[in-house]
Amino acid sequence: MEYILAHEEEAVFLKIGDIARKGKVSEATVVRLAKALGFKGFPELQRELQRLFRNKLTTTSRLRKTAEKVGGEKDVVTKVLQMDINNIAGTLEQTSIPEFRRFVKEMASAQRIIIIGLRSVHSLAIFLGMALEFLRKNVWVVQPGIGDMWDRLLDLRKGDLVIGISFPRYTQQKVEVLRFAKQKGVKTLAITDTLISPLAQYADHVLTARCKMDSFIESFTAPLSLINALVTALGIQDPQSTFASLQSLERIWRTQQIYYPDKLEKRSKG
Repeated sequence: MEYILAHEEEAVFLKIGDIARKGKVSEATVVRLAKALGFKGFPELQRELQRLFRNKLTTTSRLRKTAEKVGGEKDVVTKVLQMDINNIAGTLEQTSIPEFRRFVKEMASAQRIIIIGLRSVHSLAIFLGMALEFLRKNVWVVQPGIGDMWDRLLDLRKGDLVIGISFPRYTQQKVEVLRFAKQKGVKTLAITDTLISPLAQYADHVLTARCKMDSFIESFTAPLSLINALVTALGIQDPQSTFASLQSLERIWRTQQIYYPDKLEKRSKG
């Protein structure tokens, strides 16, 4: 029991054998513990632990936790920025370079890339989609609340790639989309926080990024940095094609006056 209480974030997803090994007890002891607590067996105990863990992830509970830990504005700035630094450092340390290469390879060979990231994670999906469009990729970023999503997903075919982005609290719909794509034999990738994320079980390849934050809002600094690295790696695979694509974009941006002209442009025209 001491192990479960001390490592609840990990223990809620482990199998009974893993918990027994880490707690240095037998599997029978774990089963007896579950029954002593009033459960029929370990699976029922684990489901209850997972339910309690999910409840801890609510925005109200996180806000309460934040208020208890921080003082004034200076303390908030220091703690939040330091946590983001730690998240990026942790993400760098845990990133598998072979898996990273496989991600890039799948994106490079895909005929069409479908990206799903809902609620607050939609910001990451938009960033990834826009960056891939800069590289002239055929991209569909699933829009939240659009009723024809499942109608369009029926057209998934060989050569498509579905990328799911999900962090706690995980949304059910993203998991279902990856499950559906997997059933259709379409390649799937997941960007999430852990290999035991519900999204990871339906992904051919998984990259994880840390998003720990003592705040009522999520921190996507590390996931955004990881996505930036993926797109950059994809772009330098074929630098001539990337250069030509970006040059074409610059020309149309200039023609359509997308960006406010800088001082050098103004002087050259004058």
